[in-house]
Amino acid sequence: MNTEQAMQFIFQFSKSGEPVKNLDRIMHLLNALGNPQEKLAFVHIAGTNGKGSVAEYLTNILQCSGYRTGTLTSPYIRHYRDRIRLNGKEIPENALNAICEQLKLVINEKSYSQFELTLAIALIYFVQEKAEIVILETGIGGLLDATNCITRPLVSILTSISKDHMEILGNTIEEIAMQKAGIIKNHCPVVISPNNKGEKIFRKVAEEKHCIIFQPEETKCIRKKIHLTGNDFDYETENYHTRMGGNHQIDNALTVLEAVKALRMQGISIPEKAVHDGLEKTIVPARIQIMQENPLVVLDGGHNAEGIGVLTDLLSESGIENWIGICGMTKHKDADAAAFQLALVFSRVLCVDQFTENAMPKEKLCEAFTRQHALAEPFELEKALPYALKWAKGSHGAVVICGSLYLASDYLNREWKQWN
Repeated sequence: MNTEQAMQFIFQFSKSGEPVKNLDRIMHLLNALGNPQEKLAFVHIAGTNGKGSVAEYLTNILQCSGYRTGTLTSPYIRHYRDRIRLNGKEIPENALNAICEQLKLVINEKSYSQFELTLAIALIYFVQEKAEIVILETGIGGLLDATNCITRPLVSILTSISKDHMEILGNTIEEIAMQKAGIIKNHCPVVISPNNKGEKIFRKVAEEKHCIIFQPEETKCIRKKIHLTGNDFDYETENYHTRMGGNHQIDNALTVLEAVKALRMQGISIPEKAVHDGLEKTIVPARIQIMQENPLVVLDGGHNAEGIGVLTDLLSESGIENWIGICGMTKHKDADAAAFQLALVFSRVLCVDQFTENAMPKEKLCEAFTRQHALAEPFELEKALPYALKWAKGSHGAVVICGSLYLASDYLNREWKQWN
């Protein structure tokens, strides 16, 4: 099987697969593959926002500590293989192809999801490559997420909760939190992010399962610098720096520092220098990513209310008065809620589509911004960035590309220099 055939094999399955009421389907598949999940040690991460950043911070800290570290994130950003990594390097094509051949021999039905196959591929690869610790990010939810096949993680981490994927997880924060809390396992340490809307439920479930709970103490944190280009903060007796900016990234880093405590408690050796180095080197693509500086271009894939709120707050506090937005969203997202927040900081917005087959028509998105009295216009995707760069140069402003991870991926998949 070559790479094209491997991709065809994976993508013949739907993204979500047939509905699930339990984990029997993924467990049946893993059992047929020799239960690779039983041969690995995991850090399991669930939440609405912050999962990806927490996963990357921990990956880099563990690598800096000398561990062979596997990472499975969701979704992929640039192409399929970038979601499965060992020590920061994507799964090679030949390894992916060989594992798909293996899967093809044991799968004889179409009920599986692409994510279930991806999880199986990652687990087999990490076993083959002798990964010492795997950072495992849930897809959607937790309780019925395929990643919940693992039975005893080193630590379960619960990041920020907000309303997203409500058609699957429930209509209230409490319902969503209960789904996320499904990753909490008996007697396994739990880390809860600061200012977490699901904290009461997470603590209740963790206490019922006799888990040690770790959560950052805000009184021990001094936030010194918060900027688009990075943060400085003190926590307990140490000073830390992150290259990713914003208050939310300090929250993510604090969550990681508590996870480090939980791992050290179990005998995982993590030097303090590795913690500093890991935090400082981490940059997550499409998470308020600085693409260039003159004029400034920011790329962000946040697509729910909390994610867009974080972006809006950071832009409004940047000291830059003129922001031109290139915005695109998918059809099932709340355009009015996004426009309500983004219109507060945009001097102008170019609404685009054609970055994914499920993109919201640019005219409809434009209407949402117009209802917020924003200066908005539908724009061709290919022409949007060159126009925005010219406008930003002429107005001493900056550009932000936002509204969808698919839009961010579209820009990242093009050679950035082609736009300049």
